[in-house]
Amino acid sequence: MIFGLLFYIVEMKLRKIVSLSIAFSFVVLLVTGILSYFKDYSRSVATLHTVFGLLFSFGILFHLKNNIRSLKVYSKERWLLLVIGIGTLFFFGAFYQLTPIDTFMDFGAKQKANAKKEVDSLQYEFVQMNLSQDIQLTIDLLRSEHYWHPQMAIWVEDEGGNHLQTLYVSKATAKGLFFGGRSKDNFKTFDESKEASGDYRRVNALPVWSHRRGVKYADGLYVPPSNDPLPDAITGETLTDNFKLHTSTAAPSRFRLKIEINVAFDDNEYYSEYDFPDDEVFHNGTGQLGQPSIIFESHVDMNDGKNYYLMDLIGHGHHSAQNGSIDTDLSKLTTAKQIVERIVVGVKTQ
Repeated sequence: MIFGLLFYIVEMKLRKIVSLSIAFSFVVLLVTGILSYFKDYSRSVATLHTVFGLLFSFGILFHLKNNIRSLKVYSKERWLLLVIGIGTLFFFGAFYQLTPIDTFMDFGAKQKANAKKEVDSLQYEFVQMNLSQDIQLTIDLLRSEHYWHPQMAIWVEDEGGNHLQTLYVSKATAKGLFFGGRSKDNFKTFDESKEASGDYRRVNALPVWSHRRGVKYADGLYVPPSNDPLPDAITGETLTDNFKLHTSTAAPSRFRLKIEINVAFDDNEYYSEYDFPDDEVFHNGTGQLGQPSIIFESHVDMNDGKNYYLMDLIGHGHHSAQNGSIDTDLSKLTTAKQIVERIVVGVKTQ
Protein backbone atom coordinates (compact mmCIF):
# COMPACT_ATOMS: atom_id res chain seq x y z
CA MET A 1 0.00 0.00 0.00
CA ILE A 2 2.80 2.43 0.96
CA PHE A 3 4.83 1.56 -2.11
CA GLY A 4 1.77 2.01 -4.28
CA LEU A 5 1.14 5.44 -2.76
CA LEU A 6 4.78 6.45 -3.26
CA PHE A 7 4.68 5.27 -6.87
CA TYR A 8 1.50 7.29 -7.46
CA ILE A 9 3.08 10.43 -5.96
CA VAL A 10 6.24 10.05 -8.06
CA GLU A 11 4.20 9.40 -11.21
CA MET A 12 2.04 12.49 -10.57
CA LYS A 13 5.13 14.65 -10.06
CA LEU A 14 6.70 13.22 -13.22
CA ARG A 15 3.54 14.00 -15.17
CA LYS A 16 3.62 17.60 -13.93
CA ILE A 17 7.30 17.93 -14.86
CA VAL A 18 6.66 16.45 -18.30
CA SER A 19 3.62 18.69 -18.90
CA LEU A 20 5.48 21.84 -17.86
CA SER A 21 8.48 20.83 -20.01
CA ILE A 22 6.25 20.30 -23.03
CA ALA A 23 4.54 23.65 -22.47
CA PHE A 24 7.83 25.53 -22.05
CA SER A 25 9.38 23.81 -25.09
CA PHE A 26 6.30 24.66 -27.14
CA VAL A 27 6.64 28.36 -26.30
CA VAL A 28 10.34 28.36 -27.28
CA LEU A 29 9.58 26.49 -30.52
CA LEU A 30 6.78 28.91 -31.33
CA VAL A 31 8.94 31.98 -30.79
CA THR A 32 12.01 30.62 -32.62
CA GLY A 33 9.80 29.36 -35.46
CA ILE A 34 8.31 32.83 -35.94
CA LEU A 35 11.78 34.43 -35.80
CA SER A 36 13.10 31.95 -38.38
CA TYR A 37 10.17 32.65 -40.67
CA PHE A 38 10.43 36.44 -40.63
CA LYS A 39 14.12 37.06 -39.87
CA ASP A 40 17.41 36.16 -41.54
CA TYR A 41 19.20 33.02 -40.46
CA SER A 42 20.66 33.11 -36.95
CA ARG A 43 22.75 30.25 -35.60
CA SER A 44 21.57 31.00 -32.03
CA VAL A 45 17.89 30.89 -33.00
CA ALA A 46 18.43 27.71 -35.06
CA THR A 47 20.23 26.05 -32.12
CA LEU A 48 17.45 26.98 -29.69
CA HIS A 49 14.85 25.64 -32.08
CA THR A 50 16.73 22.35 -32.50
CA VAL A 51 17.52 21.78 -28.81
CA PHE A 52 14.00 22.53 -27.59
CA GLY A 53 12.59 20.51 -30.47
CA LEU A 54 14.45 17.50 -29.05
CA LEU A 55 13.23 18.31 -25.52
CA PHE A 56 9.68 18.64 -26.84
CA SER A 57 9.98 15.27 -28.59
CA PHE A 58 11.15 13.52 -25.41
CA GLY A 59 8.27 15.12 -23.52
CA ILE A 60 5.81 13.88 -26.11
CA LEU A 61 7.18 10.34 -25.75
CA PHE A 62 6.49 10.42 -21.99
CA HIS A 63 3.08 11.92 -22.70
CA LEU A 64 2.25 9.08 -25.10
CA LYS A 65 3.37 6.53 -22.52
CA ASN A 66 1.13 8.06 -19.85
CA ASN A 67 -1.87 8.22 -22.17
CA ILE A 68 -1.47 5.05 -24.18
CA ARG A 69 -4.83 3.64 -23.12
CA SER A 70 -6.74 6.72 -24.23
CA LEU A 71 -4.86 6.81 -27.53
CA LYS A 72 -5.76 3.20 -28.23
CA VAL A 73 -9.43 4.08 -27.77
CA TYR A 74 -9.14 7.17 -29.99
CA SER A 75 -7.37 5.18 -32.71
CA LYS A 76 -10.43 3.00 -33.15
CA GLU A 77 -12.59 5.99 -34.08
CA ARG A 78 -13.02 7.55 -37.52
CA TRP A 79 -11.13 10.64 -36.42
CA LEU A 80 -7.88 8.69 -36.94
CA LEU A 81 -8.44 8.59 -40.70
CA LEU A 82 -9.05 12.34 -40.76
CA VAL A 83 -5.84 13.03 -38.81
CA ILE A 84 -3.80 10.73 -41.06
CA GLY A 85 -5.31 12.31 -44.17
CA ILE A 86 -4.60 15.88 -43.06
CA GLY A 87 -1.08 14.95 -41.92
CA THR A 88 -0.36 13.28 -45.27
CA LEU A 89 -1.54 16.34 -47.19
CA PHE A 90 0.68 18.65 -45.16
CA PHE A 91 3.68 16.30 -45.47
CA PHE A 92 3.55 16.00 -49.26
CA GLY A 93 2.59 19.64 -49.66
CA ALA A 94 5.69 20.71 -47.72
CA PHE A 95 8.01 18.13 -49.29
CA TYR A 96 7.05 18.94 -52.87
CA GLN A 97 6.47 22.68 -52.24
CA LEU A 98 2.87 22.60 -53.41
CA THR A 99 0.45 25.53 -53.31
CA PRO A 100 -0.49 27.08 -50.90
CA ILE A 101 2.51 25.96 -48.80
CA ASP A 102 5.03 27.29 -51.33
CA THR A 103 3.19 30.63 -51.28
CA PHE A 104 3.39 30.64 -47.49
CA MET A 105 7.18 30.04 -47.59
CA ASP A 106 7.67 32.64 -50.34
CA PHE A 107 5.89 35.20 -48.18
CA GLY A 108 8.37 34.56 -45.36
CA ALA A 109 11.28 34.92 -47.76
CA LYS A 110 9.81 38.20 -48.96
CA GLN A 111 9.70 39.56 -45.43
CA LYS A 112 13.36 38.63 -44.93
CA ALA A 113 14.39 40.24 -48.20
CA ASN A 114 12.53 43.51 -47.62
CA ALA A 115 12.83 43.99 -43.87
CA LYS A 116 14.80 47.02 -42.75
CA LYS A 117 17.02 45.74 -39.97
CA GLU A 118 20.52 45.61 -38.62
CA VAL A 119 22.34 42.39 -39.47
CA ASP A 120 25.21 41.08 -37.37
CA SER A 121 28.35 41.90 -39.37
CA LEU A 122 29.97 38.75 -37.98
CA GLN A 123 27.42 36.69 -39.90
CA TYR A 124 27.11 38.74 -43.08
CA GLU A 125 29.45 40.46 -45.46
CA PHE A 126 28.11 43.63 -47.08
CA VAL A 127 29.31 44.51 -50.58
CA GLN A 128 28.32 47.63 -52.50
CA MET A 129 28.99 47.83 -56.22
CA ASN A 130 27.74 50.35 -58.80
CA LEU A 131 24.35 51.77 -57.69
CA SER A 132 23.96 54.44 -60.37
CA GLN A 133 21.67 52.49 -62.70
CA ASP A 134 17.87 52.38 -62.65
CA ILE A 135 17.17 48.85 -61.39
CA GLN A 136 18.54 48.30 -57.89
CA LEU A 137 19.43 44.73 -56.90
CA THR A 138 20.12 43.21 -53.48
CA ILE A 139 21.53 39.69 -53.66
CA ASP A 140 21.22 37.92 -50.31
CA LEU A 141 23.12 34.61 -50.16
CA LEU A 142 23.00 32.23 -47.21
CA ARG A 143 25.88 29.80 -47.33
CA SER A 144 25.66 26.09 -46.66
CA GLU A 145 28.23 23.70 -45.20
CA HIS A 146 30.41 23.36 -48.32
CA TYR A 147 30.66 27.05 -49.13
CA TRP A 148 34.31 28.05 -48.78
CA HIS A 149 36.30 30.62 -50.75
CA PRO A 150 34.31 30.22 -53.98
CA GLN A 151 34.91 31.83 -57.34
CA MET A 152 31.74 33.63 -58.37
CA ALA A 153 30.24 35.64 -61.21
CA ILE A 154 26.94 37.51 -61.26
CA TRP A 155 25.53 38.76 -64.54
CA VAL A 156 22.39 39.79 -66.42
CA GLU A 157 21.02 38.23 -69.62
CA ASP A 158 18.09 39.09 -71.84
CA GLU A 159 15.19 36.67 -72.17
CA GLY A 160 16.97 34.92 -75.03
CA GLY A 161 19.99 34.10 -72.87
CA ASN A 162 22.30 36.74 -74.35
CA HIS A 163 24.80 38.36 -71.97
CA LEU A 164 23.95 41.99 -71.24
CA GLN A 165 26.02 43.04 -68.24
CA THR A 166 28.45 41.57 -65.71
CA LEU A 167 27.72 42.83 -62.20
CA TYR A 168 30.36 41.07 -60.09
CA VAL A 169 33.32 38.70 -60.58
CA SER A 170 35.66 37.32 -57.93
CA LYS A 171 39.06 39.04 -58.05
CA ALA A 172 41.14 35.93 -58.78
CA THR A 173 39.16 35.25 -61.96
CA ALA A 174 38.70 38.89 -62.96
CA LYS A 175 42.40 39.73 -62.58
CA GLY A 176 43.91 36.44 -63.78
CA LEU A 177 45.60 35.82 -60.43
CA PHE A 178 45.73 32.04 -60.47
CA PHE A 179 49.14 30.42 -60.45
CA GLY A 180 50.72 26.99 -60.58
CA GLY A 181 51.73 25.26 -57.36
CA ARG A 182 48.40 25.62 -55.60
CA SER A 183 47.28 22.95 -53.14
CA LYS A 184 44.52 22.27 -50.64
CA ASP A 185 46.73 23.69 -47.89
CA ASN A 186 47.76 26.96 -49.53
CA PHE A 187 45.14 27.88 -52.11
CA LYS A 188 43.35 30.44 -49.91
CA THR A 189 46.43 32.69 -49.87
CA PHE A 190 48.61 31.41 -52.71
CA ASP A 191 46.89 33.18 -55.61
CA GLU A 192 48.03 36.62 -54.53
CA SER A 193 51.42 35.64 -53.15
CA LYS A 194 54.30 37.66 -54.55
CA GLU A 195 56.39 34.50 -54.70
CA ALA A 196 53.88 32.72 -56.93
CA SER A 197 55.09 32.15 -60.44
CA GLY A 198 53.86 30.60 -63.64
CA ASP A 199 50.68 32.33 -64.82
CA TYR A 200 47.84 29.78 -65.08
CA ARG A 201 44.35 31.03 -65.70
CA ARG A 202 41.63 28.87 -64.20
CA VAL A 203 39.57 28.72 -67.36
CA ASN A 204 37.07 26.20 -65.98
CA ALA A 205 36.23 28.08 -62.79
CA LEU A 206 33.30 30.01 -64.30
CA PRO A 207 32.85 28.67 -67.85
CA VAL A 208 29.20 29.62 -68.33
CA TRP A 209 29.82 33.27 -67.46
CA SER A 210 33.06 33.52 -69.47
CA HIS A 211 31.56 31.98 -72.62
CA ARG A 212 28.29 33.92 -72.33
CA ARG A 213 30.31 37.12 -71.94
CA GLY A 214 31.92 36.17 -75.23
CA VAL A 215 35.27 38.00 -74.94
CA LYS A 216 37.99 35.87 -76.52
CA TYR A 217 41.56 36.86 -75.70
CA ALA A 218 44.69 36.61 -77.86
CA ASP A 219 45.51 33.08 -76.75
CA GLY A 220 42.00 31.84 -77.59
CA LEU A 221 40.79 31.64 -73.98
CA TYR A 222 37.72 33.39 -72.57
CA VAL A 223 39.10 34.22 -69.12
CA PRO A 224 40.87 37.56 -68.49
CA PRO A 225 44.69 37.31 -68.28
CA SER A 226 46.69 39.18 -65.64
CA ASN A 227 47.85 41.75 -68.22
CA ASP A 228 44.27 42.54 -69.31
CA PRO A 229 42.12 42.35 -66.17
CA LEU A 230 38.49 43.34 -65.74
CA PRO A 231 37.81 46.82 -64.32
CA ASP A 232 37.60 47.33 -60.55
CA ALA A 233 33.97 48.45 -60.86
CA ILE A 234 32.81 44.84 -61.28
CA THR A 235 35.61 43.13 -59.35
CA GLY A 236 35.45 42.10 -55.70
CA GLU A 237 37.31 40.11 -53.10
CA THR A 238 36.29 36.51 -52.57
CA LEU A 239 33.08 36.42 -50.54
CA THR A 240 33.87 33.97 -47.74
CA ASP A 241 30.62 34.09 -45.75
CA ASN A 242 26.92 34.91 -45.99
CA PHE A 243 26.63 38.17 -47.88
CA LYS A 244 24.38 40.91 -49.16
CA LEU A 245 25.58 42.44 -52.38
CA HIS A 246 24.01 45.74 -53.47
CA THR A 247 24.33 46.63 -57.13
CA SER A 248 22.27 47.91 -60.07
CA THR A 249 21.63 47.21 -63.72
CA ALA A 250 20.46 49.01 -66.84
CA ALA A 251 18.76 45.86 -68.12
CA PRO A 252 15.29 46.00 -69.71
CA SER A 253 12.24 45.47 -67.51
CA ARG A 254 12.36 41.71 -68.11
CA PHE A 255 15.69 39.93 -67.73
CA ARG A 256 17.46 36.88 -66.33
CA LEU A 257 19.82 37.17 -63.39
CA LYS A 258 22.42 34.41 -63.19
CA ILE A 259 25.02 33.47 -60.57
CA GLU A 260 27.80 30.96 -61.21
CA ILE A 261 29.72 29.53 -58.23
CA ASN A 262 32.69 27.18 -58.10
CA VAL A 263 34.56 25.78 -55.08
CA ALA A 264 38.04 24.31 -55.55
CA PHE A 265 39.15 20.88 -54.35
CA ASP A 266 35.65 19.43 -53.98
CA ASP A 267 36.41 16.33 -56.04
CA ASN A 268 34.12 13.30 -55.81
CA GLU A 269 33.84 9.90 -57.49
CA TYR A 270 32.82 11.49 -60.80
CA TYR A 271 35.27 14.40 -60.85
CA SER A 272 38.62 13.22 -59.46
CA GLU A 273 42.26 12.77 -60.45
CA TYR A 274 41.28 9.47 -62.07
CA ASP A 275 38.61 10.97 -64.31
CA PHE A 276 39.03 12.56 -67.76
CA PRO A 277 42.70 11.44 -68.04
CA ASP A 278 43.14 13.01 -71.49
CA ASP A 279 41.63 16.35 -70.51
CA GLU A 280 44.61 18.69 -70.02
CA VAL A 281 42.49 21.59 -68.81
CA PHE A 282 40.96 19.52 -66.02
CA HIS A 283 44.41 18.32 -64.93
CA ASN A 284 46.52 21.41 -65.58
CA GLY A 285 47.64 21.87 -61.96
CA THR A 286 46.03 25.20 -61.10
CA GLY A 287 44.14 23.74 -58.15
CA GLN A 288 40.73 23.60 -59.72
CA LEU A 289 40.34 19.81 -59.61
CA GLY A 290 36.82 19.02 -58.49
CA GLN A 291 33.15 19.30 -59.34
CA PRO A 292 32.09 21.83 -61.99
CA SER A 293 30.50 25.19 -61.33
CA ILE A 294 26.85 25.44 -60.33
CA ILE A 295 24.41 27.91 -61.88
CA PHE A 296 21.52 29.77 -60.19
CA GLU A 297 18.92 31.76 -62.09
CA SER A 298 15.92 34.04 -61.60
CA HIS A 299 13.60 35.44 -64.25
CA VAL A 300 12.91 39.03 -63.22
CA ASP A 301 9.95 41.03 -64.49
CA MET A 302 9.82 44.54 -63.09
CA ASN A 303 6.13 44.80 -64.06
CA ASP A 304 4.85 41.74 -62.16
CA GLY A 305 4.53 43.53 -58.82
CA LYS A 306 7.17 41.41 -57.09
CA ASN A 307 10.10 42.94 -55.26
CA TYR A 308 11.94 39.72 -54.45
CA TYR A 309 12.79 36.45 -56.20
CA LEU A 310 14.18 33.13 -55.02
CA MET A 311 16.99 31.91 -57.25
CA ASP A 312 16.84 28.33 -58.50
CA LEU A 313 19.72 25.91 -59.03
CA ILE A 314 19.33 25.11 -62.74
CA GLY A 315 22.46 23.14 -63.64
CA HIS A 316 26.24 23.13 -63.85
CA GLY A 317 28.99 24.25 -66.23
CA HIS A 318 31.38 22.10 -68.23
CA HIS A 319 34.11 20.54 -66.08
CA SER A 320 36.90 21.86 -68.34
CA ALA A 321 35.18 24.88 -69.92
CA GLN A 322 34.92 23.44 -73.42
CA ASN A 323 31.69 25.38 -73.84
CA GLY A 324 29.36 27.75 -72.03
CA SER A 325 26.30 25.54 -71.99
CA ILE A 326 24.39 24.64 -68.81
CA ASP A 327 23.99 20.94 -68.06
CA THR A 328 20.75 20.39 -66.12
CA ASP A 329 21.77 16.90 -64.94
CA LEU A 330 22.84 17.34 -61.30
CA SER A 331 23.01 13.62 -60.47
CA LYS A 332 26.84 13.52 -60.44
CA LEU A 333 27.19 16.49 -58.12
CA THR A 334 27.45 15.84 -54.38
CA THR A 335 28.90 18.51 -52.06
CA ALA A 336 28.56 21.08 -54.84
CA LYS A 337 24.82 21.01 -54.22
CA GLN A 338 25.52 21.94 -50.58
CA ILE A 339 27.44 25.14 -51.27
CA VAL A 340 24.42 27.43 -51.02
CA GLU A 341 21.40 27.21 -48.73
CA ARG A 342 19.38 29.84 -50.60
CA ILE A 343 19.71 33.04 -52.61
CA VAL A 344 17.08 35.80 -52.46
CA VAL A 345 17.17 38.71 -54.90
CA GLY A 346 15.49 41.98 -53.98
CA VAL A 347 14.59 44.33 -56.86
CA LYS A 348 13.35 47.90 -57.01
CA THR A 349 13.60 50.94 -59.24
CA GLN A 350 15.72 53.89 -58.22
